[in-house]
Amino acid sequence: MWWMLKPRLLFFWGIFLLVGQLYAQTEGGKMLTSLHALSFFRSRVCQTCDLVGSVGDCGCDFDTVNQATILHFFPLLTDLAQRTFFRYFKVNLNKDCPFWHEDMMCSIRDCAVLECEAHEIPPVWIERDAEGRAVRECLKESDTTTDKMEMHLGAVDRKEAMVGVDAFAGWEEGDNARVWIEQEEEDQGMTYINLLRNPERFTGYAGPSARRAWNAIYENCFELSPGELEAGGHCLEKRVFYRLIAGLQSSISTHLALEYYDKAQDCWFPNTALFVEKVGKHPERIHNLYFTYLFLLRAINKAGPELLLYDYDTGNPEDDEWVRSAVQNLVRTSSNTSTADQCHRAFDESGMFQPRGLTDGAEAAAEEERELHKLRQDFFVRFHNISRIMDCVGCEKCRLWGKLQILGLGTAIKIVLGRPEDRTLEGRLSFQGNEVISLINTAHQLAKSVKAVENFQKLEFDDILQRWMWMSGLAFIVIGLFLRVCLQRQEMKKPSKENKQGDRSNGRRDVGSRFTSSKKTN
Repeated sequence: MWWMLKPRLLFFWGIFLLVGQLYAQTEGGKMLTSLHALSFFRSRVCQTCDLVGSVGDCGCDFDTVNQATILHFFPLLTDLAQRTFFRYFKVNLNKDCPFWHEDMMCSIRDCAVLECEAHEIPPVWIERDAEGRAVRECLKESDTTTDKMEMHLGAVDRKEAMVGVDAFAGWEEGDNARVWIEQEEEDQGMTYINLLRNPERFTGYAGPSARRAWNAIYENCFELSPGELEAGGHCLEKRVFYRLIAGLQSSISTHLALEYYDKAQDCWFPNTALFVEKVGKHPERIHNLYFTYLFLLRAINKAGPELLLYDYDTGNPEDDEWVRSAVQNLVRTSSNTSTADQCHRAFDESGMFQPRGLTDGAEAAAEEERELHKLRQDFFVRFHNISRIMDCVGCEKCRLWGKLQILGLGTAIKIVLGRPEDRTLEGRLSFQGNEVISLINTAHQLAKSVKAVENFQKLEFDDILQRWMWMSGLAFIVIGLFLRVCLQRQEMKKPSKENKQGDRSNGRRDVGSRFTSSKKTN
């Protein structure tokens, strides 16, 4: 009987059935290499979707993005994010929510943001801040248009400076097409924050407040039908807007899972189950994450000339020179066929806000131009509203990273989708210091998320194998105990049979002896 087989044979028989099942599921039963077999097996048992094919709306596949991220972008962006210039972000975290009443007094310990001490801030930045305040005070005291014009001609134009002079002064607000986000004016509650001391990770912030903020954000996205959400849908502009916001949310969720706090153990660890639930098992969320990442890389590459000329002065010559060299490696690649260069060119913005050529006649073409202009303005207004929603986030640390990454995303949009008239007379883009800092840090956060996707898939696979090993071990123990009981029963039956046979033979001998004795008597 099958239950009398040895446990060793049962084990090999189970392995044979498993391999046969996997073999039967391959295309035509073709043999797979060991690497492909592992990937194939992992895709069958893991909930995290398999990353194959091209990223939606981009001319780049997942393998190319992963390779370029691990070998080129992630190491560079990580080093840049730790340097003095990109470590500090100036922000106002105390603004009131303009849309609803929000209690900003977060009671969760990990929500709090640690502000910089005065000695941490580079002295050259403090000097520039003071210079910027003096210039603005002079402009405020000027009562006549003539005086204002004289002051303007006698002062350095900070807003159009490409080289970072007065890097954190001269914020602009209003409907200027070059301002894609809600920004504060200088010195209105703005403080320097050390981003390394306040990493983006799990804080415990959830519930109605978090849901209300995200619902408001998506309410400002364009309404899209299921067909328009797919690559190749009718309106590319609306789909790009949605995918940028959704990709940013996927990145934020990945960071919360990557550094999750366990209160019981009082430690931080990667929460694989949380990642799978929020991101991994949703293919569209991973596609959106990769799309937003490639959009940022396209912006960095397109703004290469301005980023190379920017003044990264922090008063530390060695550190500043390293930053300039790293930025050069980031925006330029050694080969047009390298994986990094393919990522730089993955998103093609040439078709954005351009006539489709589907109408005939001058009047129809003019109407299409008006519709495109209206669409661009709508694109701008919606994103501007989303930037204001960041002041409604109840968690202080979440608000910090939300403001930084929305500013980084807005800067990327300004670079990629900006019009020629938005540039200076020399045809260059102008950046404020916070825009450059947020652009690089947002790209770093996205690169970290992209790198984490593959790591989480491996962790999920390892967890499944561990569970299988425990279950298999338990199953073999049960089978072993069952076989042992069966064998013991078999052993117990043998003596009883022998005893019966012995009794029968003894009985025959007794009968024979009695028969012999009776013959002798006769």
